Parts: sequence; C-alpha cells; structure tokens
Amino acid sequence: MRLARRGARVGMISPPTLEAPPHQFGVWLAQRSRWLKGFLQTRLVLMLRPRSSMREMGVAGFVSMQLTLGAAILSARVHGPWAVWCLVCGLVPGLTLGPLGMGLMLVSYACGIGAGLAAPGRPTAGKVLSALTSPFYWPLQSVAMARAIYGLCHAPHFWAKTPHGAPARPKPARPILPGVRLGEPAMEN
Repeated sequence: MRLARRGARVGMISPPTLEAPPHQFGVWLAQRSRWLKGFLQTRLVLMLRPRSSMREMGVAGFVSMQLTLGAAILSARVHGPWAVWCLVCGLVPGLTLGPLGMGLMLVSYACGIGAGLAAPGRPTAGKVLSALTSPFYWPLQSVAMARAIYGLCHAPHFWAKTPHGAPARPKPARPILPGVRLGEPAMEN
C-alpha cells in the first residue's frame, strides 16, 4: 500500500472548505456518522498491516494517526455512556462516582470548556454559550458513533449525503468586553 510519493506534499489543503455547519439534528447526525464511519474504516484498513503502515507513514505519522483517529473514535464511543452513568449516579441514592470519578469528570469538563473559550476569535456570547453547553453536545457523538458502527457493519459502501449550502457570511462578532478584541493579528509598523 503506497500512501504518498516521495517529495509529495501530503496533508496540505490549500483552499479552505467553505461548508455551512448543519443546523438540523438529522443533517448533523448524518454528517458526523459519515465522518466517524470514515475514521473507523481508515483505521481498520491501516491496521490490517500495522508494520507496513508504520513503514509507509513513518513512526511519527503512524503515532499521529493513532492519536488522531483513536481519540476521535474513543471519545465518540465513551461520552454518551459516561454522561448516562454520571446522570444515574446523580439521581440514584447510594450510587456515586467516588472522589476519583468526580474529579475526573470535573477536570475533563473544565478542560473542554476552557479549550472552547480559548479558541481563536473574539469572545462573543455565542462562543461562551457554545463552550458552556459542550458537555451536553459531546454525548451526541455517541449516537453518531452507534450509527457509524451499524452502517459499517450493514452497509459499508453507503455514505450518507448531506446538503452543502454556501456558508453563511459571518456577522462581525461583538466582543463581550468592550475594547477587547482577541484573535486578531497584531498590527505591524
């Protein structure tokens, strides 16, 4: 299996992909399921002959592939069941996450929310809302993963189509703090 020719620029996308994000749950679910199915299929193919894949990709590329695809696959499989277990522990007397489980939950959600708030761009109300509601969004990835696994097993050659409209023109973001404009390049003299 040849992954790239010597000297070829691999992984470079020169023009940005200008695709509007889906606003309907069904479209979002089809899109995420398709992506996750692709991640699963790619990893399965590359792991048919791991030594060959490592030789072709190099050690750093192979490790990067494992971390990138592995993290996406693992997080999509884990978030939903973890959220359900946390909810059950919060509602059923006598069940508890324990100090370690509670600490891991709080740290992971704090890191995720912090990463969302630290993302490039101006600090807008929409960005803050997205970051704060992300713990409710992440478990939906498990729904998409279940659909991806089902599709990979029962219809491996089918790829859900989703509409590709022109991206909405972004409105200039209004900063939360007047006079503070984060994420803009510095002016050069």
